[in-house]
Amino acid sequence: MGWNARYDSKLGIIRSVYAGPVSASDFKDGTIKTIALQKDHNTYLICIDLSNLEPAVSTLDIYAMPEFYDEVSAIRRSELAIVLPPSGQIREDVRFWETVCRNRGWDVRTFADNPEATTWLLRDKNFDTPGGDDDSSAPDQSLSLGASIRREE
Repeated sequence: MGWNARYDSKLGIIRSVYAGPVSASDFKDGTIKTIALQKDHNTYLICIDLSNLEPAVSTLDIYAMPEFYDEVSAIRRSELAIVLPPSGQIREDVRFWETVCRNRGWDVRTFADNPEATTWLLRDKNFDTPGGDDDSSAPDQSLSLGASIRREE
């Protein structure tokens, strides 16, 4: 299906969603656009929802991603909260990616759902609730590639 990345102005975080079969190239494109959003909005907090991701990358692709982050000058002080797929090999692959990233000095944590991930990102902030700005229709703050990703609420 593709990916979408947008800035949540209420909470000051970037929200990315990857769904369906997503290739290593898609992940790289999403990373580059996320870096651009970080620079535009001066934020280091990123929530990446992989809960509807389908396996489409190899173990070698997963292992190589942190090296790619260095190549494109990803911001090292970023904090990445990852929403895991519900089960299966893809969930284990994401946990492997988390381990590879952490071993290379990236601050990455995995979570079961968006509220838990958002709470971790905002742990040092003074917000009453981690609800955020769920209006993904703000075109001036949203970057996407591939098909639109439907939100099911």
